[in-house]
Amino acid sequence: MKALIITTSYPDYEGSNRGMFIRRLCLEIVKQGHEVLVLTPRIFKKSPLFQDDEGIRVHRFRFPSRETPLNQTESIPVFPMLIYMISGFFRALHLITNEKPDVIHGNWIVPTGLIAALAGKLTKVPVLNTARGMDTRVSEKGPVRILFDLAVRLSNKVTVVSDAMKTRASLKDAEVFSSGVDERFFEISPDYTSKTVLYTRSLEPVYDAQTLIKCTPLVVEKVPGARFIIAGTGSQESQLRELAQSLDISRHVEFLGLVPNKDVVSLMEKASVYVSTATADGTSIALLEAMAAGLIPVVTDIETNRRLIRHEEDGFLFQPKDEKELADKLFNALTVKIPVGNLEEKKNGLKNTIYWSTIAKKFIALYTQILE
Repeated sequence: MKALIITTSYPDYEGSNRGMFIRRLCLEIVKQGHEVLVLTPRIFKKSPLFQDDEGIRVHRFRFPSRETPLNQTESIPVFPMLIYMISGFFRALHLITNEKPDVIHGNWIVPTGLIAALAGKLTKVPVLNTARGMDTRVSEKGPVRILFDLAVRLSNKVTVVSDAMKTRASLKDAEVFSSGVDERFFEISPDYTSKTVLYTRSLEPVYDAQTLIKCTPLVVEKVPGARFIIAGTGSQESQLRELAQSLDISRHVEFLGLVPNKDVVSLMEKASVYVSTATADGTSIALLEAMAAGLIPVVTDIETNRRLIRHEEDGFLFQPKDEKELADKLFNALTVKIPVGNLEEKKNGLKNTIYWSTIAKKFIALYTQILE
């Protein structure tokens, strides 16, 4: 079987983490004996227009990106988005005509899922679309919602990454396929005596790392040895560094910048607590990795997190943007007020269900289903 994966995000160059989990899915599909083509936008000039990535043939289409992913712009840039859609659509038609894939798999409904749906409809190639992460948030209203619902209607099948996403009327019949986790995370034995808190999300407004920095003095006051590792980068990095300096907590906060996913394992081995301050989210792969590692999660009390974390049983929930409540929950986590047995139980419950090999098999079965 040959699959064309059309995706908003895919690693841009050596060391890039953008869309790393899409690459991991593709690698596993190839490993299981199938052929994979990837079509993705070219964001950075140093990204090759074509590359063979360990058997995955990656094609990138041009658009005026200004070296910035669309999800990092303050508002949707209309002209670049228009060029993005046109360029991506015609590149998809070219690949379909020349490569003749059996199935098209769009990732993120808008914009690449729409490209997949339109190209599939025109060429009569069956389309599976997967709604991920911020899809439902960015398409809540206006023209984007119309385009979102159109892409869903034109698809042969749709999957979502969490049950919470099925509250959208157009997604009520979607199947739920979680993202996967590398088996290495299950091999981690956390150091529960450690006073290290690990943050692995992007430094973009929606992930609200500012609340974490603001709560740090409150935590350090109670736990003087507390250390915060920020493993990520983004548009707010310099602003967050300045905030840490102004609060005189720089010695407690370490900004690592971009960290390759393979190196996150060693960071988790030295930590006891994982934190996410996201104000909106899909099923977070970073949270799944932390749970697989057995870290104590302290995450925002939003719907997708409530479905994964039992408050005060296998993690802690706090109200978004509330640094005082976050500080209290981090103190509880750092003093290990969660039974370790509960964390092990959660970890064992996830085993074999979110391995990438399992997730890839489920997608391959779905590809076969829509072909029939």
